[in-house]
Amino acid sequence: MTSILNPQAMQRVLTHSDEYRRAVGLLNENWDPDDQPIYRNVLEAADVHFARQLQLAGLLAGTTDLSNYQSVNQLIMRHDQWFSPGARQALLAPFQD
Repeated sequence: MTSILNPQAMQRVLTHSDEYRRAVGLLNENWDPDDQPIYRNVLEAADVHFARQLQLAGLLAGTTDLSNYQSVNQLIMRHDQWFSPGARQALLAPFQD
C-alpha cells in the first residue's frame, strides 16, 4: 500500500532537507552519530516517522523495511547507538499492541 506525501514532506524531499538526509541515512543504514564535533547526533522519533512516510510513499526503499518487525529488530541490534530512546520506541510502536 502506498501513500501520498503531504506538500511539506514533498518539499523536504525535493530540497534534500536535513530531515530528508536523516531519513535516507536511517533507511540506507548509513549514519554516523559522532560526525558532529560538539554533540552526538542520534536519530530521533521524527526521523523514524519521516523515513516510514518515504517508504510508504514508495520514494525510498532503503535496506531496512520499517514495516517488518524482524528487519526493525535487526536494525536496532546492529545500530542501537544511533537511536534516541524516542526513536527506538517509534521504530517498535507499530508492532506493539
